[in-house]
Amino acid sequence: MSLKADLTDLLLTDPALADLVGSRITWGRRAPGEGLPALVLTRVGATRDYHMKGVTALRRTRIQAEILATTLAEAGAVEAALIARLDGIRGPHGGTDVRGVFVEALRDGLDTDRDGSG
Repeated sequence: MSLKADLTDLLLTDPALADLVGSRITWGRRAPGEGLPALVLTRVGATRDYHMKGVTALRRTRIQAEILATTLAEAGAVEAALIARLDGIRGPHGGTDVRGVFVEALRDGLDTDRDGSG
């Protein structure tokens, strides 16, 4: 499997996240009409590791997780479950050998609809 598929599976099989977002975990953009809360994952960076003989199998990939929710409390619950599931994990997951997952930064923000409403 791919990193995206393995990471999605890792999140979908977590009971705490499943209680909050169900299967509403997508890559790139949220499915139209999908309920909330939801997680949208985006690969925002990837670097490859090299040595004198060429490229290695090691990759450092940065994933942004956008939490979409109707209330700040709901978003906070999803954030807590996501961090509890991912921060510091390592080992094989699907076909991906995870050397470590680390939360690097957190940011709050509010979206508004096109008409300016919340």
